[in-house]
Amino acid sequence: MERDTKRPKLCPMGTITKLTVKDIRFPTSLEAHGSDAMHKDPDYSAAYVIVESDGSEHKGHGLTFTVGRGTDIVVLAVQTLSRLVVGKQLADIYGNFATFWRELTSETQLRWIGPEKGVIHLATAAVVNALWDLWAKIECKPLWKLLADMSPEELVSTIDFRYM
Repeated sequence: MERDTKRPKLCPMGTITKLTVKDIRFPTSLEAHGSDAMHKDPDYSAAYVIVESDGSEHKGHGLTFTVGRGTDIVVLAVQTLSRLVVGKQLADIYGNFATFWRELTSETQLRWIGPEKGVIHLATAAVVNALWDLWAKIECKPLWKLLADMSPEELVSTIDFRYM
């Protein structure tokens, strides 16, 4: 069987089986750490995503930073996006990461609340960061090395050039 020339040669096999999101908060508001004129009581926070697959014992970790109660909304957005991730083949995601990004940011009902801005963008970032981390771990490389080892065509296939 011939390899699809559009897919990166570094294309792991398997299926995403689980996506977990954790709400992690730091009580920085107690002593006004990180406060400014607009944010009087920030609790620095993160929506922390863990992605698992049946093709590897590795887990991918990604996060996006928020402030306090905003994390509630980002966590719900990640949970909503998870239905677009769990069950996907790794080869389909990593074979054309740009297409996968577009699937996440162009979901017809969620794009009404910000396909590439706001809460959906923050949630997408956490998910995609976890997927990049998983790919690098599967390849036993730091992420920079995974990227450096890609051909120009492979690297370009990871970018959505829709607005350029």
